Amino acid sequence: MCSFTVETRSLGKYDVIIAGGGIAGVFAAASAAEEGAKVLLAESGGCLGGTLTSGAVPSIMDGSGKGGYLKKLFDFLNERGMSVARFGKKVDESGRKIPGRIVDIEGCKVFFDRLMRDSGVRVLFYTRVAAAKLGESGGKRYLKRVLLSTEAGNYEASAEVFIDATGNGALSALSGCRFESGEPGTGRMSPASTEYSVTGLPEDYDGTDSGAEKRAYSDMLKANGIEISAEEAGIVRLPALKEWDVSSDYQYDVCPSDILSLTDAVMNSREEVFETVERHKKIPGYEGIWLMHTADHLGIREGRRVFGEYRITEGDMIQGRHFPDGICLVRSKVDLHKIHPGDTLNASRGIRTQPYEIPYRALIASDVSNLLLAGRCLSGDFYPHASYRMMGNMAATGEAAGFAAAYAVKMKTALTLVPYALLRERMKEYL
Repeated sequence: MCSFTVETRSLGKYDVIIAGGGIAGVFAAASAAEEGAKVLLAESGGCLGGTLTSGAVPSIMDGSGKGGYLKKLFDFLNERGMSVARFGKKVDESGRKIPGRIVDIEGCKVFFDRLMRDSGVRVLFYTRVAAAKLGESGGKRYLKRVLLSTEAGNYEASAEVFIDATGNGALSALSGCRFESGEPGTGRMSPASTEYSVTGLPEDYDGTDSGAEKRAYSDMLKANGIEISAEEAGIVRLPALKEWDVSSDYQYDVCPSDILSLTDAVMNSREEVFETVERHKKIPGYEGIWLMHTADHLGIREGRRVFGEYRITEGDMIQGRHFPDGICLVRSKVDLHKIHPGDTLNASRGIRTQPYEIPYRALIASDVSNLLLAGRCLSGDFYPHASYRMMGNMAATGEAAGFAAAYAVKMKTALTLVPYALLRERMKEYL
C-alpha cells in the first residue's frame, strides 16, 4: 500500500466542528452558535441543504407542526410564495398559492446562507473531512482534530466537540466507530435515486397524489414502452407551478462506502432519467416535456447507521415510546422502498407504528466520547431508520446536537451529562 505525506495548514481551534451541511448540519451549526459556540461547518458541495437542495428533493416530510429553525424556514418561504401544498390543488379560488411542505430549493439555499452568516458560523464549501486524529483519556477515545480536504488545499482543525452530519456517517467511519448498513440477514440497502425536474407537462396537472395515481402513471408509461426501475413514478408540482419534480428510478445495492458502485449508480441513474424524459416526448400530450435539472448528487436513503448510546428499535415504533431525553416526535410510518427488483412487500413491511420519540442518547456515538450524530447516521435499526429519516425529523436532530455540543463545551462536561430536562425544554417545539 502506498502512503502519502500531506502538507496541511491550520485553521485553528473551534468549540464545535460539523461535517456535512445538510439540513441537520446547518441547524446544528445555528443552534450551537446561538449558545455562544465558535463553529466551523464543512460542506462537500457548493450549497447548504444537502438532500433538500443538492439532492433536489423538495419535500420536507414529517415537518408539519414542528417549530425551531424548521418553522423559520417555512415562514421565510411562505412569505415569498415559495412553498405549495403536497396534495390536491396548489392555488385557492383567488389564485393564491396554498402553502405546504413542497418547497423552492433556491429559496432554501438563500435561507441557509443567511442563517449561517447571521449566526456567525464559519462555513467552508467544497470541503470534505478526509481523516481523523484520535486520542484517549480515561479509557475512552476522543476526536482531537480532523484533516479537511478542500479545493484550495489541505487544512487541519481541532475542536472540543464534533458533529457528524454527513448523512452517510463518513466522519464516524473515519473515527473508527462501529456501524451497520442494510437489511438484517441480507445486507441489502434501501435503493438510491436521482431526483429530477421537468417542464412541459399539462398545465393543470398537479401530480400523483395517491398510490393509485402513481400506479396509473407508471402503467401509462409502460403502455407506451417506457420501463422505469422504481415500482411507480412520483410527480409533484413545484412552487413555480410550471415545473414538476419527478422520481422514477431506483439504483439497487448502492453502498456509500464503495466509491465504484456509487459512481456507477450515478451514471446509470442519470442515463435512465434522460431516456425516460426523451421517450415521454412520443406520448400524445407530452411532446413539450423538457428535462430541466437532475440532482447534483445521488439520493441515498440509507448509509451507515452508527452505534450510539441508545439504538432506536422496532419495538419503540410499535409501542409509540417516549423517552426522558426525547428530542423529536416522529409521526412518519415505515417507508421502505423496494430493496431489490423482485421485492413485492409493501412500504410499511407490515409494521404498524405509533408516534414515537428520538432520544438524545441515539445522537451520542458510543465509540468516541466527543462525537455527536445528526441526521440519517444516528443510532437505530433498519426498519426504524426507514421511518425517522424524514427531513423534518433530521432537522430536529441537528438542533438538538448543536445545543448539546455547545452546552457541553460551555459547562466543560461530557455529552452524556447534558441535562435531559434542559434539552427537552430546548426542543419542545419538535415534541
